[in-house]
Amino acid sequence: MANRLQNALSPYLEQHADNPVDWYPWGPEALQLARTSDRPILLSIGYSACHWCHVMAAESFEDPALAARMNAWFVNIKVDREERPDLDRIYQLAHQLLTGRGGGWPLTVFLDPTDLAPFVAGTYFPPEAGHGLIGFDQLLERVHEAWLEQRDTLKAQNTQLQQALTMVAAQHTQADPEVGDPAELLIGQLSARFDARHGGFGDAPKFPQAPLLAWLLSLAGSDEQAAQMLTDTLQPMARNGLFDHLAGGFFRYSIDAAWEIPHFEKMLCDSALLLPIYAEAAVLWNDRGLQRTAEQTATFLLDDMQLAGGGFASSLDADSRPDAIDPAEPEAAREGAYYLWTRTEFGACLDRRLKETGEARFGLDGPANFEGRAWHLVIARSIDELTTRADEVDSLTDTLEQVRIELLACRRRRPKPARDEKMVASWNAHAVIGLARAGRALGREDWIESAAQTLDATWQRLFDGPQEHAVWRDGRSAHAALLDDFAGLLLASMEMLACRWRSEWLEHAEFLAQSIRHRFLDPESSTLYLTPMDHERLLMRPTANTDDATPSGAAMAVRGMLRLGHLVGDAELLQLAERLVEAVAGDMQRTPGAYASMLLERTNLERPTIQVLIGGPGTTPERWAERLRSRRGLLCYQPDPESAAFADNPAGPLATVATAERPTAIVCAGHRCLEPAFSMDDLERRLAGLLP
Repeated sequence: MANRLQNALSPYLEQHADNPVDWYPWGPEALQLARTSDRPILLSIGYSACHWCHVMAAESFEDPALAARMNAWFVNIKVDREERPDLDRIYQLAHQLLTGRGGGWPLTVFLDPTDLAPFVAGTYFPPEAGHGLIGFDQLLERVHEAWLEQRDTLKAQNTQLQQALTMVAAQHTQADPEVGDPAELLIGQLSARFDARHGGFGDAPKFPQAPLLAWLLSLAGSDEQAAQMLTDTLQPMARNGLFDHLAGGFFRYSIDAAWEIPHFEKMLCDSALLLPIYAEAAVLWNDRGLQRTAEQTATFLLDDMQLAGGGFASSLDADSRPDAIDPAEPEAAREGAYYLWTRTEFGACLDRRLKETGEARFGLDGPANFEGRAWHLVIARSIDELTTRADEVDSLTDTLEQVRIELLACRRRRPKPARDEKMVASWNAHAVIGLARAGRALGREDWIESAAQTLDATWQRLFDGPQEHAVWRDGRSAHAALLDDFAGLLLASMEMLACRWRSEWLEHAEFLAQSIRHRFLDPESSTLYLTPMDHERLLMRPTANTDDATPSGAAMAVRGMLRLGHLVGDAELLQLAERLVEAVAGDMQRTPGAYASMLLERTNLERPTIQVLIGGPGTTPERWAERLRSRRGLLCYQPDPESAAFADNPAGPLATVATAERPTAIVCAGHRCLEPAFSMDDLERRLAGLLP
C-alpha cells in the first residue's frame, strides 16, 4: 500500500512511496502529528541519484519488521535535499555539532517534535551492526528507549544544541590586520593540501570543489602557483574516471585520490559549474584538450540533461540495472552498471582494429580497475603515447573518435540510469551562467541560445507568478525560492545580457536584486540569509555566506549586484555589495577555503570588470560586439533603446549608446567611463590602456 509520498513532486520521494514505512513529506500534517502523538520525528534526507540512499532504502526501509518499528515509535519524514536545501543545511550542521564529524547522505536525524531540535544524528546505517557501525535496528531501539526514559537529558541537550546553532548563525569574526590577507592564506592552505601527484586537494574521497577552481582561474593569468595548481587539477580530472569519456560530463566525486573511480551519480550543478572553468582555461592557455573537455561537457548537458520546453533535469542516478538480465526476473540495480565494461562487452561493440586501439586508449589492456572485475574508462594513454609518428596523429584522432561514437551507441542500448526530472531554479541558473560564459569564450552561439531558452523557461515555470518557487516538474512547482535561487537567476540574467540584450532580462535582474535586498538581508549585520523573512519557522535561519559544492548564495548576489550596479549606475546597489563583502572580512581570514567565491567578489570590488557599451544604427555595432564578446576580462553590452531602465538615468552611458545616432562605444572601468569611441580602432586604443 502506497504511503503519503505517492503524489510527491520529487522523484526521490516517489522512490519511497511503496515502502512499508509510513513516510510523510515535511509539512504541517507530519509536524502536528508528531506533537500530538508525542513521538520523535525520524527525519531522512537524501536525493534521487544517491547510491547509499538507495542502499539504505533497500536494506532498511523496505524491510517490513524495521518499518513496523519505525511506524510504531516515530513519525517518519522523508526530505529531498535538492528541494529543501534549507532543511539539509540546518541538519547537516546539527549533525556536525552532535557527532564532531562532517555529514553526508543519506542523513538520518531524530528530532524532538516540540522544537524540531535533533538529539541523535548519523548518515548511513546498515540494518545490522557491522564495520564499526551500529545496526539500524539497534539504533531505533536505543532512540525509542532514550525518548521514554531520558527525556529530561535529551531536552537539556537540545537547549545546548540550539544555543550552539544560534551562535554559529550569528557569529562573525572581526578582521585582524595581523592575521594576514585571506587570499594569501588560502593560496598557502591550498598549496599545503595540494596533491602533487594526482591534482586536487586532500586525499580520497576527492571532490572537484568548483568554487576553489573558479577562484584559482581568476588568478591564473598573473599567479604562477595558482595557474599550476589549477592546470594540474583540471588535466587529471578530465583524463581519469571523474569524467565520462563517452557522453561527456562529470561524475559527482571520486572515491580514490587519483580521480579514477567515481560514485556514479551525475549532477547538473557539477557539470554546469565546471564547464566555464574548462572553457576559459582552454582560451587562457590555448589548450585543445581542455577545450575538448568543455565541448563534451556542454554536449552532455544538451543531449542528456535537457528537458522538453527548456531547462535541465537535476541528475542521473548512480545505480542502474545490469544489461544482461532476464526481463522476467529483473536483477536489482547496481552502482555504475551503465558505465562499466568487461572485455567481452567492449570487444562486441568494435571491430578488431578499433578494439585494439580502444583498449589501449581506455586501459582495457591492463588490470580491471573496478573491484577487480570490470573497467571504468580512463584515458590510459595519450595520443602521443599511442603513436610516435606526427603524420599519424590526425588519423589516430579520427579513429579514437570513431571508437567513442561506437562505444557510446553500444552503451545507450543498456538500461539507462534514472533521471531526476525536477527542475531546480538555482542549478538551472548555474547552467545558464556556464553555457553563456563558455559560449562567449569559445564562440558557441548554440550554447548561448540554449542558455537563453533555459533562463526563459526557469523564469516562466518558477518565478512568473505571485510566489517564486524553487523546483518544478511536470507542470507543478513547489517550495519557496531561497537566496541561491534569487541570486543565481540575478547573475544568470546579467550573464545573458552580456551575450545579447533583452529588456526583460534587465527588468528581471532589477526585480531580483531588490528582492534580495528587502527579503533576505539583515541590514544591521549586512548578512544575507538562505531563507526569506516570511519563510516557515525552522530550528534556525541559516546564513548563505560559505561555499559548498556550489558558490555561496551571498557571493552570487554580490556579483550580480556589482554587474547590475555598474551597468545601470546604481550606487546604492554597489554600496550594498561592498558592505556584504566587508561583513565577512574576518570570517574569510579565519576559514578562507569556505569563502573562495566571496574572495573572488572582493577582487571584483577592487578591480571591477571592464564594461564596453555599444550602440548605434546599422550592423557595425554588432560586428564590434562580436569581436569583443569572447575577450577575457571584459563584458560587452548592446542595450535596446526602448529599455525602460534608462528612465532613471537618461544621461548615463547606457542611455547614451542606446540612443546614439552613429556607431558608438563607451568603455567603463568601475565608476570611470572614457570618452566615446566612434571606430573600432579608437575602441581598441581605449581597451589597450585598461586590459592586461
